[in-house]
Amino acid sequence: MEKVLRDRLSSDGFAGAEIRLPDRDFDGDPILVVDVNYRFLDRPISSKVTFSLTTEIRKALMALGESRFPQVRHRFNEQQKIAR
Repeated sequence: MEKVLRDRLSSDGFAGAEIRLPDRDFDGDPILVVDVNYRFLDRPISSKVTFSLTTEIRKALMALGESRFPQVRHRFNEQQKIAR
């Protein structure tokens, strides 16, 4: 998963990721909560970098035998500008 994140987000301020202890979604199904942290960049980050990221992470996890769905939360610096 770290490789997927690094490959996709390194030029957009990727600073690391944290996986919280297993959790459950609103339906009670098991999930992995993934906090993706970003460093501040002087330029706006395109919101498009996050498109299909969950799918890519899920494929990487499934290849390792992990069946829980990754719930990805993006943690940007408070002052980071996001382009649309």
